[in-house]
Amino acid sequence: MERMTFKEFVEDVSALLGGTASGKGYSEGPDAPGELYDFVMRNVGGSPHAHALGEIIYKVVRYARKGNVEDIKKAACWAFLVAKHHEESPHELKG
Repeated sequence: MERMTFKEFVEDVSALLGGTASGKGYSEGPDAPGELYDFVMRNVGGSPHAHALGEIIYKVVRYARKGNVEDIKKAACWAFLVAKHHEESPHELKG
C-alpha cells in the first residue's frame, strides 16, 4: 500500500468539507461561510468552539480505538473550521 501524500490528504479533507460537512450545514465548502457552524458557535455554552472541539476529541479517540484514517481526516476538517472561525469568536478559551 502506498503512503498518502500531503496533497492527497488535503484533497480528501477538502472533499469532506465540500461534501459531508456541507450536507450537514457546517460548511458550504472550504472557503464559503458556515451558517450552521456560526449558529452552533453562538449558541453553545462554554468555549465558543465547544462543539467542534468535542468532535475533534471524539474523532481522535475513535481513530485510536478503530484505526479508521477517515476519522483523522474528519478531525482535520473540524480543526480547519475552528481556525477559520477563530477571529469571529470571543477569545475566552481557558486552558
